[in-house]
Amino acid sequence: MDRESGVSETWPGSDPESGEMLNMSEESGSEWRRRRRREEALGFRPQKEILYNQLLPYAERLDRESNYILGQIKGNLGRAVQLRELWPGVLFWTRKLSTYIRLYGRKFSKEDHVLFVKQVYELVVMPKLEISMMQGFTRLLISLLKKKELLSREDLQLPWRPLYEMMERILYSKTEHLGLNWFPNSFRQGFSSPKSCVLSVLHRCSVENVLKTLVKCCRPYFPDEATAEMLDEWKPLMCPFDVTMQKAVSYFEMFLPTTLPPHLHHKGFRLWFDELIHLYITVQNLPQWEGNLVNLFARLAMDNIGYIDWDEYIPKIFTRFLRSLNLPVGSSQVLISKYLSSAYDIGHVVVWITSMLGGPSKLAQKHLNGFFNSIASFYHPSNNGRWLMKLMKLLQRLPASVVRRLHRERYKKESWLNVVPDSHKLTEQDITDFVESIKQPVLLAMFSKTGSLEAAQALQNLALMRPELVIPPVLEKTYPAMQTLTEPHQLTATLSCVIGVARSLVSGGKWFPEGPTHMLPLLMRALPGVDPNDFSKCMITFQFIATFSTLVPLVDCSSVLQERNDLSEVERELCSATAEFEDFVLQFMDRCFALIEISTLEQTREETETEKMTHLESLVELGLSSTFSTVLTQCSKEIFLVALDKVFNFATTNIFETRVAGRMVADMCRAASKCRPAAALKRFVPHCCNVIAQLTINDDVFQEQELDKELLWNLQLLSEITRVDGDKLLPYKDQLIKILQRTLHLKCKQGYILAGNLLHHLLRSTTLIYPTEYCSVPGGFDKAFTEYLPIKDWGRPGNLWKLGIQWHVASPEEINFAYYLLDNFLQPELRKLQQYAGGDIEMSRDDVHQSLCIVQNCLMGSGSLMPFLGGDPIRGLAPTLMSLEETKLCTGINYDTSRENYREIIAQVIRKLLHYMLDNSEDDTKSLFVTIKIMGDLLQFRGSYKHEFDSRWKSFNLVKKSMENRLHGKKQHIRALLIDRVMLQHELRTLTVEGCEYKTIHSDLMRDLLLLSTSTYSQVRSKAQQVFFTALGTYNFCCRDLIPLVLEYLHPDRQNISQQQLKGALYCLLGNHNGVCLANLHDWDCIVATWPAIVSSGLSKAMFLEKPSIVRLFDDLAEKIHRQYETIGLDFGISDRCVEIAASLSQANNPSSIMPLLTAEEIENGIQNQVARNNESFRPWKFEQIAIGFLSLLLRDDVPLPTRGIKFFIQSLNHDALVVRKMAISAVAGIMKQLKRPHKKIEIDPYTVCGSHPAITQPGDRPDNKWLHYDSSNLPRTKDEWEACLFVEKTHWGYYTWPQKLLVYAPVDQQPKLGRSRSEMSEAEQVIYDHFSDPQFMEQLIKFLSLEDRKGKDKFNPRRFCLFKGLFRNFDMAFLSVLKPHMEHLVSDSHESAQRCVAEIIAGLIRGCKHWRYEEVEQLWKILCPFLRTALSNITVETYSDWGTCIATACESRDPRKLHWLFELLMEAPLSGEGGSFADACRLYVLQGGLAQQEWRVPELMHRLLQYLEPKLTQVYKNVRERIGSVLTYLFMIDITLPNSNPTLSPHVSEFTSRILEQLKPLTEIDEEIQNHVVEENGFGEQDERTQAIKLLKTVLKWLMASAGRSFSTAVAEQLQLMPLLFKIAPVENDENYDELKRDAKMCLSLMSQGLLYPEQVIMVLDVIKQISESSSWHTKYTVLTYLQTMVFYNLFVFLDNEQAVKDVRWLVIKLLEDEQLETREMAATTLSGLLQCNFLTMDSSMQSHFEQLCKTRLPKKRKRDPGIAVDTIPPADLVRRHAGVLGLSACILSSPYEVPTWMPQLLMNLSVHLNDPQPIEMTVKKTLSNFRRTHHDNWQEHKQQFTDDQLVILADLLVSPCYYA
Repeated sequence: MDRESGVSETWPGSDPESGEMLNMSEESGSEWRRRRRREEALGFRPQKEILYNQLLPYAERLDRESNYILGQIKGNLGRAVQLRELWPGVLFWTRKLSTYIRLYGRKFSKEDHVLFVKQVYELVVMPKLEISMMQGFTRLLISLLKKKELLSREDLQLPWRPLYEMMERILYSKTEHLGLNWFPNSFRQGFSSPKSCVLSVLHRCSVENVLKTLVKCCRPYFPDEATAEMLDEWKPLMCPFDVTMQKAVSYFEMFLPTTLPPHLHHKGFRLWFDELIHLYITVQNLPQWEGNLVNLFARLAMDNIGYIDWDEYIPKIFTRFLRSLNLPVGSSQVLISKYLSSAYDIGHVVVWITSMLGGPSKLAQKHLNGFFNSIASFYHPSNNGRWLMKLMKLLQRLPASVVRRLHRERYKKESWLNVVPDSHKLTEQDITDFVESIKQPVLLAMFSKTGSLEAAQALQNLALMRPELVIPPVLEKTYPAMQTLTEPHQLTATLSCVIGVARSLVSGGKWFPEGPTHMLPLLMRALPGVDPNDFSKCMITFQFIATFSTLVPLVDCSSVLQERNDLSEVERELCSATAEFEDFVLQFMDRCFALIEISTLEQTREETETEKMTHLESLVELGLSSTFSTVLTQCSKEIFLVALDKVFNFATTNIFETRVAGRMVADMCRAASKCRPAAALKRFVPHCCNVIAQLTINDDVFQEQELDKELLWNLQLLSEITRVDGDKLLPYKDQLIKILQRTLHLKCKQGYILAGNLLHHLLRSTTLIYPTEYCSVPGGFDKAFTEYLPIKDWGRPGNLWKLGIQWHVASPEEINFAYYLLDNFLQPELRKLQQYAGGDIEMSRDDVHQSLCIVQNCLMGSGSLMPFLGGDPIRGLAPTLMSLEETKLCTGINYDTSRENYREIIAQVIRKLLHYMLDNSEDDTKSLFVTIKIMGDLLQFRGSYKHEFDSRWKSFNLVKKSMENRLHGKKQHIRALLIDRVMLQHELRTLTVEGCEYKTIHSDLMRDLLLLSTSTYSQVRSKAQQVFFTALGTYNFCCRDLIPLVLEYLHPDRQNISQQQLKGALYCLLGNHNGVCLANLHDWDCIVATWPAIVSSGLSKAMFLEKPSIVRLFDDLAEKIHRQYETIGLDFGISDRCVEIAASLSQANNPSSIMPLLTAEEIENGIQNQVARNNESFRPWKFEQIAIGFLSLLLRDDVPLPTRGIKFFIQSLNHDALVVRKMAISAVAGIMKQLKRPHKKIEIDPYTVCGSHPAITQPGDRPDNKWLHYDSSNLPRTKDEWEACLFVEKTHWGYYTWPQKLLVYAPVDQQPKLGRSRSEMSEAEQVIYDHFSDPQFMEQLIKFLSLEDRKGKDKFNPRRFCLFKGLFRNFDMAFLSVLKPHMEHLVSDSHESAQRCVAEIIAGLIRGCKHWRYEEVEQLWKILCPFLRTALSNITVETYSDWGTCIATACESRDPRKLHWLFELLMEAPLSGEGGSFADACRLYVLQGGLAQQEWRVPELMHRLLQYLEPKLTQVYKNVRERIGSVLTYLFMIDITLPNSNPTLSPHVSEFTSRILEQLKPLTEIDEEIQNHVVEENGFGEQDERTQAIKLLKTVLKWLMASAGRSFSTAVAEQLQLMPLLFKIAPVENDENYDELKRDAKMCLSLMSQGLLYPEQVIMVLDVIKQISESSSWHTKYTVLTYLQTMVFYNLFVFLDNEQAVKDVRWLVIKLLEDEQLETREMAATTLSGLLQCNFLTMDSSMQSHFEQLCKTRLPKKRKRDPGIAVDTIPPADLVRRHAGVLGLSACILSSPYEVPTWMPQLLMNLSVHLNDPQPIEMTVKKTLSNFRRTHHDNWQEHKQQFTDDQLVILADLLVSPCYYA
């Protein structure tokens, strides 16, 4: 009912194939004729309706109903728009339209569909629409456009620009940060909607996501020219150093259409593909926007399979995918933190990979094999890390994506969307290759630490494609897991995977015919899993058994073998196996009984504990009952009867307590009686009735407080088994009525509650509509085998057209029975309560409770029989020219008006009783709880509850997911699931009560609920509030009626309010988390009443405002209003285009609307209303503390605040309370923005300014954008130059291309007047002027602003900066004279708060003087320069970041030529040395902040700075070195290579590096180890070249480290020249005690090895590495090996693409295996093993024989020697070679830690020979063997198979630890 209007992903009518018409070939001719007849009856051909409606028992009434509703919607929606009445008219009827879509799908003609889309599109893009309305419309538009195959591009075209303007307005709002526009931060559940209609959002999502989805849905309909227009619009934003780059690329990703048909590709992606893919391939360091590019390419690839040749890019793409997984490599790796944050979105990566598969070249599949081979070992369960989730997601999504593609290519209905050309469709071979490549990782992931869910989903999809490849290995793991007792996690993991492949397994099919034979063995072996001691195992076993029994009819077919001989081998095998079914069912029941006996209450708890079920127990109960009911549903009659006997005996021979065990047994009995009611009731009903009758024969029983256990148990049993098909109960009605008469009035509470349940269930069973059976085959299995063979139906899906649902619809007899029950049991209770409430009779509390319980049970049982509450609607709550009537839906019940309407009678009695109880016995909370429940049901209940429906809907979706067949689609679900879905459709109809009329009786009940919500007891309050909130959302405009009542409790003058009432009232205003927040309705009238009331309640005399709980409530309330408030629309202008569409909508026929068309007067009247509504804005407000917060929410960007408001805020700037001051600062900054006078702009042509025009787009520095550069010889230093100069403020214009229209500010004389006197100002401006020019006010303000808030936490505050910027922008020089003395004083004060305050003022001044005249600006700088000099020399640790922010803020988006004073000041001498090293570092930092904001426009300054810094690179101080490193990174950042760009005019890395290498010569030419022996203090003595070089090197290292993550492209060629030097320095171990130089060198190498290489750089790097590996030092060689590992893994496919490179790497590693230094050899072995493991190198025979040769190097025999002689007589070279061979073998063995390839056993044998060789060989062999044992231990049973017996004997000797006593 409060379903949200946009249909969310999981809502009815939105499932991906809701109601696909089956192919014509499948339909018989009669079917086709039936559809034609239906279309004639409807008058149109429905676009796509929800088919399930046609299976409802009252289906024939629905066409008439839907036509009536659709006609109303069309007429009224059109009318509302023409009357320009957005609220409530348009809103009400668009909401009706979304409900219509949810109930009937898209059941309207194509013409209507197009009209609806256009109408709603116009509403969405209305410029001044308030956000929440926009969202409601957007969601509706999304659900109209969601099925793109329904409307082709011919039918519909939508413009793209209005959407873009809307995104720009909302996502990049210029006023939001100033508090002029409030967008709710995330769309909260529930009431973010305007006015009292509910809009509950199922999945919370921010405005942004809704808008993105909208653009995605509109994209296919953008016109052909759109692509070119978009590129013109956004290309100028592509400046990679600027935030606008992110904006441009994300717009590209959102908007660029990729579904154009092939003949339009030249107008589509061909325009941008080459440019963007080259951009993607050139950029190296993963900037934020690279992810957006990936998403765009993935979408492009999916929409255009076969039209783009990806082959040349594939290695690069896959390398980037591998890098984005952030897998750890090598032992000591430093990850760049940046890579962790902005990695790719796995979902898009998967789509891209899937779309590249297939095609003639098969290149993508080859790379995918390499990809999985290289990461397979990460999936092993022993590995864990933050990267694991990504890997699992990849596994889960990839098969699903391939299945989706296959479905699209082979099974999907043809539509207007692009078709994949035959050459690129996936072939059978492609599928097999794909499944083979991913199979291994999936099987490893089954036992992952994160659980087996992802693996199970992957297997489900793989089994659809290739069951014969996937299912056998899963079963191989499952059978042993079922045997083992010690490792239950294995069992749960394998079972969940088998559940995933269940359908593929059971249905067999031609590829995997032996599948079904596994079913029985699996079922029998799963039984021990029903284990009371292991909860998770028990639940997964239940799920397993239920899944399999749903798919298979449990019928014993073994007798067929004698009768028929036309069966295949497998079928014969199956038939004989089915004999075990009966055994299985009986054994399963025994297991369940054992489970029940263990979980009885006496067993599991002490007497004292609670009697309720624990959460786990209730889950087990659910699992048990649903599984048992599934098993029985699928049984043949014979097996059922045996099972029934067994259950009956178990239930009747034992007596159970009714809390835990009793519920489980009763559930099992209910399951039995539901499946075949006639047989079961015959056994149970007479038995239970007799026992109960015997036990209640004495009248004493009625008075007993504790009843006999047996009586309770039989009552419980009886109340459960009557939940069956109603007409099967009628034969027993007399017995049942007798029982009710005996038991409803028992004294014992347990007793009368059970009897009440019996009454409730009897009423439900007889009156509701529900299906009576859920077999997997229509008609059940009780047919002769000659006509029907059950084994043919294993795993068969249901057929929508032949579902044959057996409905239970109440017959006249059943209705009579129901009314008989009501007349006899409900009537007397109501009479009694009526008299009690009138004070005529006395009743004890227990009696009242008992009577109320009976009333409640009757209401719950017969809710669907009783018509809704009638009465007169309350009119005039909202002003409207529209009819807003409610729609009554048909739910298959015909109300009988001749009978009593019990709902109304109950309502009257309960209201009377409630008032009586509140007056006399308010503390009888138990009865009040029941009363509240009854009131809720009176208002809402019609036979099913919302929360139950929701959970059923959820579980339906889960089951559907776990068993669906995504490959064939077409609703091939199993029959039970389809029946369930139809039932849910019926419930959805009963629950849809939207926009009900608000009648007097509702208003009375709501007032009573409000009384209860403010009563004394907190539990009563909270229960009543829940019901109250639900009801608020149901009735139109009821909030307007109730708010005044709630607010009365907050009135400060009321004396008699208790603390509880106040709390209740506040909670009512607060609302629950997904309901209405009364304090925040979108309705001026309501806000005008509520906010002042909340604020003025603070004046109350009552004392309990101090109570912490109440203070907290006020805080919550204020917080919620702040969080949810969004600017409310005041100006609802509707465009004329919108009205045109509306007119055509209300005239459209079929079904035509019933409304008369509008006349001109009515429309005129609508316009009048609109104008009136826009004028009644503000009323005066006065209030206190929360007040300023509320008032600041009322600032808007389209209506200025009244002067009183402005005055109030400005005075609050000097309020004593900090909170108030903070809010006032933001508010005044906002007011300044409101009062800003518009500045005129003119258009110029950039090409005429420079006089040249480039031929093609070239990003970077070009002749035509050179005039923007800072050029010190040509700065505007006089007034005329200043006025002639064209200032372009935005930094990104002109870098990539020029925008279509370049706007600059018009000359001074056309701008608003500066230097006005007070008399020229507006009233509002005068208020501000008076305050700020008052010296005392200013002094106080500055004093407050320079206080510290939280010590050490304060930062530069942008809000205060905005305040000052606004002041100086709006009033130019006016306040400078007042401020100047304060600034002088602050600058010289060294306290951080004073410094921060002056920094904020200065930044505001520099930005505020944007439009000042030249003389004023010059004067300003004369004042500022000395200030800045002083400030920079006084800078301290606390303030340097504030000054950095100040200068950066001042330079942001300003033309550098306007700020030349500032830049020249900063460039003077950053490293002057005065103030010590710290001041130097700070000055550099501040300068860097200013230059970085200017990006590419100040090449001259950059060159000057570089020249200044180069001689000073040999700085001694660490902090200065680090800062210089960072500055250098910024200087060289501009030096990047974009596709076809010019070399930049800014500094080049290469020239700089070559100069540096010259100076480092002294270090590169010597060979000894470099020690860092520079004494830091040694003044200016003579330093030799070498010391200088070392100092220089330290700074260079800082630069290399700083630029690793920041720059866009790595200068590989230049870094390579430094590499030999770094290798020489970097230490081997990780030791913190090393000096800075060594640590930095190591860090640099680590970062460089992770860099992304271009293919042409690979050979360069390898050459350098080869040359370095010749070095004499073993440290260097060792480091080279670690570098190599990381580099190869991070650039895997780029290397693999280059055969020469692979050979080089192999040669290098094998050569280093024979190094004379032991450590190098061992590292080489580790590297080799790693390269083998990620399949970079393969273990081939040549490598193996090479190692075996080395191993055979002979060593001289050991002789007995005298102890005195030196031992070392073996020639080292021989030992080294032999060790190298052994290491090689060991590397091969360790490279496959989780399996045993064919060559492994032999290598192990070869190794074992060397166990007694001299050290270090022996050590290596031992280590290898122990590692082998450790990694293969888990699956040793499996791995053993690979060895021969002799080998196993030898192995056993090797692996057993040697005995120490021999």
